[in-house]
Amino acid sequence: MFKPATLFIVLIIFISGYWFYSNMTTPQGGSRVRVSNLPWQITVVDPQTLHVFDLNIGKDTLGQADKILLSEYELAWFENEDQSISLEAYFLRVNLSGLRARIVLELDSSDLDINYLKKHSGKPEILKSHAIKYPLDDLAHVMSDKVIKSLTYIPKSSVDAEMLKSRFGQAQKVINADENTEFWLYPDKGLVIMLNHRGKEAFQYIPLADFQRLKKSVMSTFKKSSQN
Repeated sequence: MFKPATLFIVLIIFISGYWFYSNMTTPQGGSRVRVSNLPWQITVVDPQTLHVFDLNIGKDTLGQADKILLSEYELAWFENEDQSISLEAYFLRVNLSGLRARIVLELDSSDLDINYLKKHSGKPEILKSHAIKYPLDDLAHVMSDKVIKSLTYIPKSSVDAEMLKSRFGQAQKVINADENTEFWLYPDKGLVIMLNHRGKEAFQYIPLADFQRLKKSVMSTFKKSSQN
């Protein structure tokens, strides 16, 4: 982690609209400190592992993410409309290299016992997607060894589309979900960018071997939007 003085300088750069410059550095004791943990700094370790924000998606666990992200988080599982279940952790106030964001981790749910979950869950909530959300904050310690399947990074401030193109390059495919929302697909990076022209962006990261699952989810969103 950077020292407070360095974080402050990086934050000033971010507010000024220059946080997407590739050689973003900050002065530190007469030297230069290169900023790391930026959204475009992605390493494909292998088809099952993607490295971003100091985390190895597909390999690292919720417990490891907790030590790196240094933010309180909420844990919940979902009973989806198709009868499948999913497990997610919401990190509410993440500060990586001076950039404030929220991060959502999708965790491995393959061996979860539904009866056990319901017994230890908080009050359920029915979502617009018809999925049922169950809070699991009391089981955070039990779920700490769950492997991260995907990561969604949601910046606090809006990001300009041209800056995104300059940092990530041209997307292999662009899907227009509606008049305000686009999905930029980068299968070679394990990345989907959701760009909303009203000022809401999200970066979804997933290992390359699992990219089709993320693409399928995007296409499902597109079809629902078209039907509406």
